[in-house]
Amino acid sequence: MTSKVRWSLPDGVDELLAPKALEVEKLRRKLIDLYVASNYEFIIPPLLELSETLGGEAHDEISSYAFSFLDDLTGKKLSIRPDISEQASRIDAYRIASKDVIRLCYAGDVVKKRTSKVLRSRTTIQVGAEIFGDSSIESDLESINLMIKSLQEVGLKDITLSLGHAGFTAAVMSLFQDLNDSAFSQLEEALTRKSKSDISSIIPSDHKDLNLIMDLCDMYGSGDIIEEAKEIFKELGNEVIGYLEHLTEIVNALDLDQSIKVHIDIGEVQGFKYHNGIVFSAYSGSAGYALAKGGRYDGLRKADDDDRPAIGFDLDLIAVSNIKEQ
Repeated sequence: MTSKVRWSLPDGVDELLAPKALEVEKLRRKLIDLYVASNYEFIIPPLLELSETLGGEAHDEISSYAFSFLDDLTGKKLSIRPDISEQASRIDAYRIASKDVIRLCYAGDVVKKRTSKVLRSRTTIQVGAEIFGDSSIESDLESINLMIKSLQEVGLKDITLSLGHAGFTAAVMSLFQDLNDSAFSQLEEALTRKSKSDISSIIPSDHKDLNLIMDLCDMYGSGDIIEEAKEIFKELGNEVIGYLEHLTEIVNALDLDQSIKVHIDIGEVQGFKYHNGIVFSAYSGSAGYALAKGGRYDGLRKADDDDRPAIGFDLDLIAVSNIKEQ
């Protein structure tokens, strides 16, 4: 008798069957049509990349999620993409190589070596849109609005938009660079959970900036929390406070349906190593995780003397379809 193991899938790997597969494909087509109609050019990046090109300035962060192996043909190290947005950045920088504003969109499979805390699957379909060459607040707003419109386009309701600033988070986290790598990672996780008890067990009680990271755990809620944060963190200097002022500009300029709830999370940690400006994510209904997320990542290719502005978002199409069915 043939063992069932022979026909099973690897842990954390899923497949779509009828009628689910067709439903997901219809959603994919809807979103690509939306982006193309919004003047984004559609690209199809390869599933494989040279490992050394992954992520640009965020190489370590991106490559830690990638399955990698040696190419029998060339002997070079290759990686299966864990993310498409950084591939779009490579295409903009080296294939298009324009100084003009470029808008790109994509949809494709991604494979991650590590699962997240909330999603068990290591495979999904990532759909997204990126803007390159525009550092204006208008491009921030365009990306946020298109992300929300994407979720509305596929039929999701009860949407909450969460906003933060990766530059601000990075500035606060830099106060704890004296921690070893393991403790620093634990601090990131504790801040994600807003767990003051865990933070107090990681950071020595006599650390001069302990109170600041503790205060950061409470910096979420309505737009009013930004003004409170400006007062608490003013000792960090004008540049850091400027990040909060930019966040205020974004909140004041948002033009969303009244049905969209807006949540501010100044202590947002997710992606602060990859992003360096405004960060945003969208939630719907009872889902305890972000269905779509994005942010500004200017200068991702700055190792190649390229400080090109960039902002974009992506969504997990399979997660979106699962929520839509609930």
